[in-house]
Amino acid sequence: MPALGRCLTMMIRHPEPGQVKTRLAKAYNSDFAAELYGCFVDDLLNRLAGGRFQLVLAFTPAERHREVRRRFGDQFLYLPQRGDDLGTRMERAFSSCFARGFSTVVLIGSDIPDLPGEVIEAAFNALDGGAEAVLGPADDGGYYLIGFRADTFEPAVFAGMPWGEDTVFERSAGFLRGRGLRLHLVPPWRDIDTAEDLANFLDRHGNTGLDGSRTMALLRGRLEGPQGKRSSP
Repeated sequence: MPALGRCLTMMIRHPEPGQVKTRLAKAYNSDFAAELYGCFVDDLLNRLAGGRFQLVLAFTPAERHREVRRRFGDQFLYLPQRGDDLGTRMERAFSSCFARGFSTVVLIGSDIPDLPGEVIEAAFNALDGGAEAVLGPADDGGYYLIGFRADTFEPAVFAGMPWGEDTVFERSAGFLRGRGLRLHLVPPWRDIDTAEDLANFLDRHGNTGLDGSRTMALLRGRLEGPQGKRSSP
């Protein structure tokens, strides 16, 4: 059962070809990139659906609510993303969840299909145990996770951030510490944005298959030739 007051918000996009994973689409094709992204979200939802928190899907575009709900299921709360840039959309997602009465909110991206539930639990436990903010550094210099308590939320951390640059985590952590918040870091993770990221994912998981993973099932179908040999996606 969800723990009282905990909200996990996942930022997602409608998996429409040409609108998601554009760097992967350039390396492969837009249909494959969109199907792969949908598998990322499926795997995360399957892994996290039993967690001790309310799971909220903050989706974009806002007008595709019906399609997004049909694609990912009715068992989650849905929240349209609002704002012209990533920082504004994240800030408003936090504000909306706190306005619903949640006492702790952790927000994650949807490009991390192998993220274990233990990382999310560690983030909530840190906030319950006295931390005032949590961050999960990503290998590209950004972050894949950020969280606050209602009484320590710092919306200004999202303002003026150079999204997409490799200084986002460093700047965000520095800002939060500069405001005097007790910051807890969860383990670094690697999200999947590029062909190199995808190759790294396969190197880490190609032999395990991530039991039940739709991502690996799709990739395995693309990677294994007639003799079962690996080829490029």
